[in-house]
Amino acid sequence: ARCTHMARSISCSVQRYSIETEPPYLDAGGPEIPEYSLVNVQMKGYDFTVLEHYGKWVHNTALNMGLDVEDSWATPCQKLLIQNYKHKTAKVETEYNLQVYERTVQLADLTSVMAPLFIEVIQAGLPQGVKLTVQEHIPEHTQVRYIPDLELRDLHKQLTDLGGPSKK
Repeated sequence: ARCTHMARSISCSVQRYSIETEPPYLDAGGPEIPEYSLVNVQMKGYDFTVLEHYGKWVHNTALNMGLDVEDSWATPCQKLLIQNYKHKTAKVETEYNLQVYERTVQLADLTSVMAPLFIEVIQAGLPQGVKLTVQEHIPEHTQVRYIPDLELRDLHKQLTDLGGPSKK
């Protein structure tokens, strides 16, 4: 009993000192985490419904992970004609009409910490037949989404052939 009393008195007499000084450079806001300004997640596939559902899932996954979804869009489908020729002839044996659909989800201010996590999650849910591309945004990606107005182009060409627009 005498030893426990002595241990208590020693522990009570020890004082704890803690010095809480931080260097002034720590007040600057911490280390900067690099960010990508705009990132396009492009999905291409031959099956419209699968691609549409996967595009919606990628969009919702980005929102659930707290990422800033700037925009999402569909580009006009690309129609391909595949011809299979008979051996050593120019005669067509079979023809296939394929349509390639594309969906894009654009993310803003994606941090370099969240980017690999997000890409790994969406790759894990990637369905068969869908090609996934993640790249930084360039202006050509925006231009591809618009369908050209051929009638307007023809009228503009006719106007330039006649001498251009009149200046008043």
